[in-house]
Amino acid sequence: MIKEEKMMRKIISTALFIIFAGFVFSLTACSEAEAVETKIYGSINYKLSNDEDSNGKHNLKAENNSSYVGIDASEGIGEGINGFAQLEVGVDTDDSNNNPFDSRIALVGLDFGEVGSLSAGRQSSPFTDNISGHTDVFEVYGSSADQSLFVRDTNTIAYSNVVGPITFDGLAKVDGSTGESGVDVQEGTITYDGSTVTVSGGISSDEVNDIYYYGLGLTADATSIGIPVTVGYTYTLKDAATDVTGNEIVGSYSTGNATITGGYGKIEDSTSFYTAGLSYGITDSLYSYVEFEHSDKTGSANDTDNYSTGLKFTF
Repeated sequence: MIKEEKMMRKIISTALFIIFAGFVFSLTACSEAEAVETKIYGSINYKLSNDEDSNGKHNLKAENNSSYVGIDASEGIGEGINGFAQLEVGVDTDDSNNNPFDSRIALVGLDFGEVGSLSAGRQSSPFTDNISGHTDVFEVYGSSADQSLFVRDTNTIAYSNVVGPITFDGLAKVDGSTGESGVDVQEGTITYDGSTVTVSGGISSDEVNDIYYYGLGLTADATSIGIPVTVGYTYTLKDAATDVTGNEIVGSYSTGNATITGGYGKIEDSTSFYTAGLSYGITDSLYSYVEFEHSDKTGSANDTDNYSTGLKFTF
């Protein structure tokens, strides 16, 4: 029975790969015949980590670190309207679960130009992207204090529009079985992108469990005025039966191909996180990184120290 289950998983994984490869080929063929613009992108990221558990034991392990591959496609319809699609899968390069692919994003939509764009499918959270994104700058650690509902989810409809330096992003999750009036999650963010400062604010509501998330984030980038320093800050609040706030701040200094980054995060009445990292660009696409994070636990829980180093190639 076990051998049969393993064989079945292998067959399913192979079928998924063939389907994915066929999708790539078909989009490429359409690109030549029907002027569909396509782009294949992705990242292969591998790390060696030495993380400490709650018992004080360090575990040395070489493993995949969120590698992925994706396709962007778009085609002009006319009158300034474009159709677009995106398919992105996580790639388990270790094949640890006999299933090398994990769905990340799968969406289709219409871009109406100045009116904005509308998309549906499995999509990423505007709240997590635009609020937590200000401090989510490390490859392995960091952004541990941010309060948010999800990273990506299915059954979603999203709207986005850019007016000058202002971007609005909204999302609703509708799964047809739970929630209030069929809507399980609602999110909205507004981002102002200035020359040296980017500011975002937003809300995420879990209608099923009556939990709300509020957030504010900003990034100050002084590189445009000749100072190689970038600072990011995020404040998030989880409004539930017991409210929880999280604060994160990161700062980066770049010199040549190297970037040094430090961060601090604090969950209200709970853990504090101290994070540091060094990355070095070997080529335009390949870079190495070394990171460390110390978790200062409250109460009787043991503090932990984690270390990682890795290589990442982006294409």
